Amino acid sequence: MHSIKLNIRKTLYGKLFYSLFVFSLIIFLNGCQTSESLKFKETAPDNTFTISGKISIPEIIETDLAGSLRNALTTLKDFTKFKVSAEGVSAQVNKDGTFTIKNIPFSDKMVLRADANKLSLQLRVTESDLYFSDLTNVTINLRTTAEALIYNKGLEIEKNLTPGDIRAREYTNEINNLINAIKLVSQLPASSVSQTILELPAVSQPAKALAEKILEREAKLEDANSVLRNALFLKDTNLLRTYFSASFKNDWDNSSNYEDLISTFEDYFAQYTFENVAWDIIESEFLPDNIARIRARVTATIKDNISEETKEPITYSFDAYWRKEGTFWKLYKNFPYKSTHPKEAGANTSWGEIADIIKQLNDALATEDITIFENHISQSFTNDFDKSSSYTDLIMTAQIRFTEMDVKVSEYSLDRINFTSSDSNYADVVCSGRVKVYNLLPGVDIDSGTVSATVQWRKEGSTWKIFKNLPYKFAHKL
Repeated sequence: MHSIKLNIRKTLYGKLFYSLFVFSLIIFLNGCQTSESLKFKETAPDNTFTISGKISIPEIIETDLAGSLRNALTTLKDFTKFKVSAEGVSAQVNKDGTFTIKNIPFSDKMVLRADANKLSLQLRVTESDLYFSDLTNVTINLRTTAEALIYNKGLEIEKNLTPGDIRAREYTNEINNLINAIKLVSQLPASSVSQTILELPAVSQPAKALAEKILEREAKLEDANSVLRNALFLKDTNLLRTYFSASFKNDWDNSSNYEDLISTFEDYFAQYTFENVAWDIIESEFLPDNIARIRARVTATIKDNISEETKEPITYSFDAYWRKEGTFWKLYKNFPYKSTHPKEAGANTSWGEIADIIKQLNDALATEDITIFENHISQSFTNDFDKSSSYTDLIMTAQIRFTEMDVKVSEYSLDRINFTSSDSNYADVVCSGRVKVYNLLPGVDIDSGTVSATVQWRKEGSTWKIFKNLPYKFAHKL
């Protein structure tokens, strides 16, 4: 989990070649990651928030419930009777159902209400939503109302149910039944509703029963994530051993396992100190067989214990899978712990396959093994920016560079792998970096400066290969 700076000496690695081909292979060492939008919202200076969105009621309702002048059993077309409120702040709703409510003070128990006479809708807004979600386009509907109602019923019995707890798959049918109950009572005449539709027994009783039934699991997993964060500060491998499953693995790295993870962190703890670690839970999903997917966003700042240099912060977003083993939750799959691991959520086995080949290519630099390059460059290789580029020319250029250059410094950053949506056999690998080499003749240093490349890979048979747009000559486009 740190930026890499390699100082490679000739006596250690032998004769390595320099060209943009080398640069491209080196910067791909970490692999790249699938891009996914996870917005990070900074709080306003006065710690207030603005929420905008729309009320959506496509269901047939009794408009008299909303205080309409002319009651009818139909879909609601005019939402001007609604007022949206949260934490003592309110705003009127537009005719089309859109609204904006400003200067809402922070609350870790925030529930947005949309009320019109006896028709009442709700939306739970979590602390994570306030800081990490896009609050410019929220939706208030019957489903959000059911979930918020269960949350409130849980608070009444001192249960702080999270969205992940409520949306666990084993409760899906009962949640749907509650939503249907809200839909049905929304068709009653106003005279049959004393307060609001949410206070009717047909709604409040099943909501209470669900609040009593739903298990509080997400909070326990949040605590476990907090322990992992503290383990980094404390350099405590015993805590890591406790909270990681002995069956630990990563989809994107076949070499990842429990012992490798522990060994890697022992090396990290010996060389570095974690000065700051922000570890935030973005979302949770509970799956069958006591498995939970926890999306986390972790930003780490480390200091080298020898040089006392503080590294630039590195951020990883990932979907970790936890499993209940006995009575204890343990992380058993998909936790990035090396610089070669993805920094964005969504990486899968295809990502891992490309990353593994990139590692083989990088290792081949040390052994000057041209056969590895021959195996992982497509016979159909070409460059859009240089029609003379070919498989044969690339391999010949690489062989010549093996004897001409020594790599002294390599710095690189990795952006993403975009898998082409129309054809999963193609992937665009986006990376950038800098390399500095020693040219044996005439004996001078050459510095590439920061360059970037988007290289297309293609799956040929069962193997990914570099297919197009790899700059490997000095004259090639940067």
